[in-house]
Amino acid sequence: MVASDEVIIVDESRDTILDSAFCDQSSTTASLTSSIMRYTYEHGRRYHTYQEGRYLIPNDEKEQEHMSIISHLFRLILGGRLFLAPIPEDVKHVLDIGTGTGDWAIEMADRYPKALVIGNDLSPIQPGLVPPNVQFEVDDVENDWAHSNPFDYIHCRFMASSIRDWPRLFRQVLENLAPNGYAEFYDFDFLFRSDDNSLLPTHEMYINCSETTSAAEKIGQTACPGPHLARWAREAGFVNITERKMKVPIGPWAKDPKLKEIGAWNQVQSMEGMEGWSMALLTRVNGWSEQRVREHLVRLKKDFLDTKIHAYMTAYVVYGQRPEKLEKN
Repeated sequence: MVASDEVIIVDESRDTILDSAFCDQSSTTASLTSSIMRYTYEHGRRYHTYQEGRYLIPNDEKEQEHMSIISHLFRLILGGRLFLAPIPEDVKHVLDIGTGTGDWAIEMADRYPKALVIGNDLSPIQPGLVPPNVQFEVDDVENDWAHSNPFDYIHCRFMASSIRDWPRLFRQVLENLAPNGYAEFYDFDFLFRSDDNSLLPTHEMYINCSETTSAAEKIGQTACPGPHLARWAREAGFVNITERKMKVPIGPWAKDPKLKEIGAWNQVQSMEGMEGWSMALLTRVNGWSEQRVREHLVRLKKDFLDTKIHAYMTAYVVYGQRPEKLEKN
């Protein structure tokens, strides 16, 4: 993976665009209460009704497929690893915040069969057939936590535009860790950039970033939490904090083979997810019509496929440890 202060070398010989096809993913949702299972539909997409309006991204099958692509993308970014924190092999109690389809929690449970892995989310979209050491719960992580036992490791990934009070979340994570336990946070800086000025303010990619970021800020959400993760960890009281910043290309334009593969998958996840992250923010908050959004998305897809645009976003990975004793505020 390329560090955030290095320039990604463009593959000048490349003249084709990735054409990937993905098999549909089917999953059986867990049996939960009827109130949690109720959904609302808007502009052809399905949204959860539990804590309605808190999270403006759909939870339908299309978005679930998008989540699975993101899970694969992060595995590529981390070189096949599930985490970077130096957690012990005998880890016993693990929490996955915003588990989504539960991909990470299930794989973690498979690799650590003696650990109990709990995944929580606002939507009950996880499969029913899972390893015996996995539990899923529907909960709002911004509410007061009610877990009776502390966790050895807490994992929080890709929660942009879903958390209103990040500092409070970091404090709750710290308070619910066992002494010397680790927490690990992953997110992006979603402001697209290019090292060679091939991305211009007139491009739809640039416009989309500006519009969706401003919309999220209007409703008290942080669209680009990545650059702030380390600071929030320090302010909460974590110790032994490590931060990694990595450029993630959008499209297979990089010369490096690993970055080319990562960029290809990031291009796919961007095109698969662009409607989900744009529609509600732009219509509900910025006042766009559905037609205007759809016309924008057509142009945005062309930008994602444009081989002359060498754009990337920056991924942030931050992990830290709970001290033996917490200082009282």
